[in-house]
Amino acid sequence: MAPSPTPPCHHHQEPLFPDTLLHITHPQQAAATALRILQHLFHTLSGHTTPQHWHNDTRHQLLNSLQHRIQRLQHCLPHNATLFPGQAPRNPLITIDKYFRHIQDFLRTHNHSACAWDHVRLEARLCFQHLHNLTRTARN
Repeated sequence: MAPSPTPPCHHHQEPLFPDTLLHITHPQQAAATALRILQHLFHTLSGHTTPQHWHNDTRHQLLNSLQHRIQRLQHCLPHNATLFPGQAPRNPLITIDKYFRHIQDFLRTHNHSACAWDHVRLEARLCFQHLHNLTRTARN
């Protein structure tokens, strides 16, 4: 039997993906940004507070895939990869760190409830969509 859907909930101050990250055009900056997002996703989804009703095998497959992509990007980026401050209004890595800190705060504020995790799952899905665009930019 499939798990029952998470009951709807209402949260204030939900984390929102930063718009400034949608306008990165420099390939190295896009790769560094994608790497940081992947690292944060891995950290968030590998924590011990993930919902019990999530399928463990599927979650481990996702974590393995994230780890593989992280390793590939780390291999492609120079060790001293610098970001180009003129390419965006703010340093994208700081923006990403703040966004994921907000996600962690959101989970804590809502006691890592199934509903809060459902919102984080939707945010992760959005991150994957943006990662697709960032990796396309990084290849150019």
